[in-house]
Amino acid sequence: MEVIISRLIIITIIMMLATGLLANPIIITTPVFSQEEGSSVSIAPGAADPNNDLSFDPPQINVPTGSIVSWTNADSIQHTVTSDEQGLFDAGPISPGDTFENVFDSAGEFGYHCAIHPFMTGVVMVG
Repeated sequence: MEVIISRLIIITIIMMLATGLLANPIIITTPVFSQEEGSSVSIAPGAADPNNDLSFDPPQINVPTGSIVSWTNADSIQHTVTSDEQGLFDAGPISPGDTFENVFDSAGEFGYHCAIHPFMTGVVMVG
């Protein structure tokens, strides 16, 4: 009889704990870095024209640290997105309609250009 009562007490305690946890679940959140509004840059149609002032549109973008910036090639020819500081990021050739993304983990000013058309320039301001 003691064994049955002990088991009933244990089952009751387990049920109470389970019910309490289900009624008040512990929620663990993990930060997710999502693209902030305005974290996209378009490589504009006609970007290879040296007279085009908006080859990268917008030419300067401001994002918080940890943001993803994406560049989409809306032009009809290939372009690159290459950091002015060697080795930080380099998309290589981006075909028309394709997108390159880069995560900016540290604050600062990051200039970039198209290696095929060096007059095409832009800046990512992070922080």
